[in-house]
Amino acid sequence: MTIPAGLYALCEKRRRRRYTAIGAAEERLREARQAAEAAHAAPPDPNGGSHGAGHGDGLERAAIRVVEAEEQLRQALAWDNIFTRMDRIYPAGCLEDTVSRMLYDKGFTQATVGEALGMHRITVRRYQDRYVINLALLAVQEGLARMEEKADAECL
Repeated sequence: MTIPAGLYALCEKRRRRRYTAIGAAEERLREARQAAEAAHAAPPDPNGGSHGAGHGDGLERAAIRVVEAEEQLRQALAWDNIFTRMDRIYPAGCLEDTVSRMLYDKGFTQATVGEALGMHRITVRRYQDRYVINLALLAVQEGLARMEEKADAECL
């Protein structure tokens, strides 16, 4: 089975950020909430605001940032759930898990992984593909990605 290159790339990107995505999303949300609180506490423009530069506009932009950050956190948590499912599909020690950890957690190349595991690079690629394709199918099932994902696509 093949999947679109953009979807494959999205899954690889998410897998590389598996252990940092939630923390980064929580930090963005914390910053957005602080900015919203600061915007709310700021005194209104003495000129009454003009052409979209008033107190309400800044507060509205801050509120939008909070909503966007909450959505990013929701997605990070949903991806984490998918990775937990992948851990059950490919438990520690199986070749798909070992290859994915070496490639995405340690940043090894396919050739380096092949040397370390005593297999050809193409065999490493097969285990990598098996892992990423199953990850992509779960992401599509959960509505986090689409099979038509463009090559430059970001998460939904």
